[in-house]
Amino acid sequence: MTARIAFVFTFVTLASAFVHAYPSIGDKVTWSGEFKTAEGENSEIHITKEVVGFNSTNKIWKVKIDTKVGQESSSETIETADLFTPEKYHQVLKECESHGGVIETLETSPGKYKTCKMSTTENGIVIEKWWGDIPFGIVSKATRAPTGIANNDSPLKVATQGL
Repeated sequence: MTARIAFVFTFVTLASAFVHAYPSIGDKVTWSGEFKTAEGENSEIHITKEVVGFNSTNKIWKVKIDTKVGQESSSETIETADLFTPEKYHQVLKECESHGGVIETLETSPGKYKTCKMSTTENGIVIEKWWGDIPFGIVSKATRAPTGIANNDSPLKVATQGL
């Protein structure tokens, strides 16, 4: 498989109401976008994350992640003690510029979001994330892999890296 260039994820859907603090069971976010290879092949991408359970004894959240890139899809449920919260959002904004980020207003179909755009590099792959005040924190994400990087990674792996 050849190197990938991916420009993915525009926040499109938020299924939970903000009358309650997140995270909570039922919070659901869907990102959609386009996955482009270095060869110019395009595939639609959809990723949905949903909080499906919480173990109050262990303070562990269950999160279902459904991913589809073109015809390839996956579904998994993970457990984590660390989900994004409004408090973490305010801390991210406060420390954004001191950590190399940029405060930006991002407009999506559900509305406008004050975000902190942060860029990181993992194994040569550049990942840009716009952190906002929503469940899971990521309003939008762009991933770019230069030629020669990620040559053995599946589109699903590249698309979900850093998510």
